[in-house]
Amino acid sequence: RIKYAIESDIGDIAWNVNANEIIGESETNQRLRQSLTEEVQHDIEHIYMLLAMIYDTRSIQLVKENIESGTSEGVTYAIELLDVFLTDQLKVKIIPVLDDLSNTERLNRLEIFFPRMKLDAKLALKFLINRDFTQANRWTKACALEEIGVKRIAEFKLDLIAHLFNPDRLIREMAGWALYQIDPEVYNQNTLRFDDMAKRWLDRCILPDMQLKLKLFDKVVFFQRLPLFEGVSGVALSFLADISKEIRLSADQFLSIDEKVNNDFFVVYRGTVHYYEKSAHVADFIQGKFIGEMIAPTGFANSNLMVTKEDTILLKINKDQFYELLADNVKLADKFLEYT
Repeated sequence: RIKYAIESDIGDIAWNVNANEIIGESETNQRLRQSLTEEVQHDIEHIYMLLAMIYDTRSIQLVKENIESGTSEGVTYAIELLDVFLTDQLKVKIIPVLDDLSNTERLNRLEIFFPRMKLDAKLALKFLINRDFTQANRWTKACALEEIGVKRIAEFKLDLIAHLFNPDRLIREMAGWALYQIDPEVYNQNTLRFDDMAKRWLDRCILPDMQLKLKLFDKVVFFQRLPLFEGVSGVALSFLADISKEIRLSADQFLSIDEKVNNDFFVVYRGTVHYYEKSAHVADFIQGKFIGEMIAPTGFANSNLMVTKEDTILLKINKDQFYELLADNVKLADKFLEYT
């Protein structure tokens, strides 16, 4: 079963590499291409884990370290190690994935085991938004929906209507956004099928004259721009977006961030916040800055206050939920520990 799982991962890698090549480079699809690359890397990490279950763990770790060194000597040494202890059935499939090859050469060597489908860029997008979540994660699907909306591909209206009712809020919002870009009337007709609360929520994320709520997609794009989350995958940040709550404040409003009354972190999405400690101005927090809880001196209440200088949007993240997320994502935890 482990070998079957490895072959399944290699098949997904071949498909995603092929899709990336077919989609090609443009100004609008950089996020989608990066997400496909992250999917490939995730599958490779999974392959290492599975190999460690059936071969010597230290040998697999040595292979991983040499591959990730990026040097021709390191990669060559790793491939020679794999050639020694992998079975013939596995090595002909795994080595093309890990070796330092061009995408074209990699696909050519894998094609005998995983035949390529004949796709054009539009068909690749259609497959991406409709693939199983085990083959394309939610962030890749959201990026594909963004590309459909940006290019206003009218042939995908029925797919977008179907995804309006996707249980995943990220997919649902992006499908609605893409459909609105293509045909606002079709969007309005189909969102009438929602109950009042669901329609109002979606409209407030999408309609240009409303937009009183941030889409989850917007939050992920914002997180990706922060140095704190550099190198963290889009799908990991999409889970962070899930637990972040939006707070909109007018100028001169305040929030207490004393540890005793606050169990949240804040990130400034837009605007500027003044921080006061016992009525004394201490610092300003601008867009992208992270604000944690502050310890209140004994006998003082609301001694640590945030006061908005202008209309401001904060993202509030519950500490307990955040720590649960860190426990499930080593890369995110590492970046957070570096920051703190």
